Amino acid sequence: MNASQRLLGLLKEEMAIYEILLELATKKTDIIIHGKIKELDETVQMERNFIKKLVELEEKRESTLKEMGKGEGVTISEVIKSLPLEEAAQFNNVKERLSAVLKELEQRNDLNMVLIEQALEYVNYSIKAISEALEEDKGIYGEKGSSKGYTSLIDKKA
Repeated sequence: MNASQRLLGLLKEEMAIYEILLELATKKTDIIIHGKIKELDETVQMERNFIKKLVELEEKRESTLKEMGKGEGVTISEVIKSLPLEEAAQFNNVKERLSAVLKELEQRNDLNMVLIEQALEYVNYSIKAISEALEEDKGIYGEKGSSKGYTSLIDKKA
């Protein structure tokens, strides 16, 4: 197998992982909406594992590019220009699909970020509302000199 075919294989492997990450991001949207914290944690752990695999593939890709005589940071488009037409077409198909998956993944991650921010705002609002509802008069003594109790659900120092 020559270097360009090995590079194409690596790009296909990366694309497959990005497609899995897109599926996980879509699943994560549902998880966030339904507030399933344990499932969210499990999904994030799975994402981390796939990202580690992507880092390994990226290192192999850079190595293969060097073997092909290409410098660091060379793009797929630049590689395509130097290939025969048949190989260039294969690379172009992978490039287009990879670009589409990355765009979808970015949009989904942006949506998830907005949903998480909204959830945090709601939690903070709820905590504030509960805290304010539970606060009593801060005086130490009540009627007839007896001490008042102070009820707080949340330690404000935390």
